[in-house]
Amino acid sequence: MNKKILIGTLIGVILFSFFGFWISGFFLFESPNELIIKKECDYEGLRKVVMYELNGNAVTNGAIHISASDCSENKIENSELIFTVSSSNIKISDVNFEWTSFDTLTIRYNKKLEIFKQKTESESVNPKIIFEYIAD
Repeated sequence: MNKKILIGTLIGVILFSFFGFWISGFFLFESPNELIIKKECDYEGLRKVVMYELNGNAVTNGAIHISASDCSENKIENSELIFTVSSSNIKISDVNFEWTSFDTLTIRYNKKLEIFKQKTESESVNPKIIFEYIAD
């Protein structure tokens, strides 16, 4: 009787271990990849605006982010997040931006997108950038 319990427990542990290895092959909660879509410095080369896409995974939708930083900054992590939108079927063409003057950036986006963050002016970038939004 003890031998049957020991063998059953051993088989259960082995099956549970195999299941753990098998399920770890799925990337349910992996951090999304960043794809830089557009990167532009202002007219004087002081400030930079970057638009990038974070692809979704099994539990999140894809999103497009726009961030601002000094023109010499190379890491997205060190930039100020300005605008974030998401949708289950988001396309790169749903969001675009352009410098309309020295201190104004116009951001055009599809009105069907869900907006998570929308700033009116920059806080950490000097000189400040004013953001105008147009929903198409």
